[in-house]
Amino acid sequence: MAENRKTPKQERGREAERNIIEAALTIFAEKGYAGARVSDIVRLSGSSTGSFYFRFKNKEALFDYTLDQYMKSCREVVVQMKLQVPESLAELVYLAICRNVDLVCMNQGFYRAINEVSISNPKVWKKLQTLSKESSEALIECAKPFTKETNAPDFELAIRQIIQLVISWLANAAVHDPGPTHVEDPEVKRMLYQAAMGILQIHPVPDCDHFKS
Repeated sequence: MAENRKTPKQERGREAERNIIEAALTIFAEKGYAGARVSDIVRLSGSSTGSFYFRFKNKEALFDYTLDQYMKSCREVVVQMKLQVPESLAELVYLAICRNVDLVCMNQGFYRAINEVSISNPKVWKKLQTLSKESSEALIECAKPFTKETNAPDFELAIRQIIQLVISWLANAAVHDPGPTHVEDPEVKRMLYQAAMGILQIHPVPDCDHFKS
């Protein structure tokens, strides 16, 4: 959990904080968490060492704060998913995939750091597992009106497998290819959608081109 800290009240302070965080995401993507140095982050942000330590106690505090912001974004995606009004299970799943792709694109630089830290930090790993569970439960709830559209023997298990597949594949892609081009490729969404339809045993697979993304 990020330490208690005051939110900058002036736009200048908020901009300085955004610059530091954006620089950190870039450095995390390039060098990983262990390889990232505060001096690199400060230099890239155009800020000063004093400005950094005024806002964050150390690199660990910066990571914790950024992780909390990432988790907030994930939960906002879950809320958005619940507000969707799809016409079919296929459309719902496609929309969920699109929202997860958007999330990765907004946080790509952070995935390498998350992956690295979660291996040695059980608390971070537990948070990620909790997020995955929340996403699965939300999608299961949204999909209940469409259960008759799938031939999967265990509907809820199929939904959990889809969420795990989508999150794992996108996170792996972000870690090994930190540039946005690969993940943003429309064929990525189509590939994940096709895989999801296979898990749900929906045949023939509905064309996703007319779904709103």
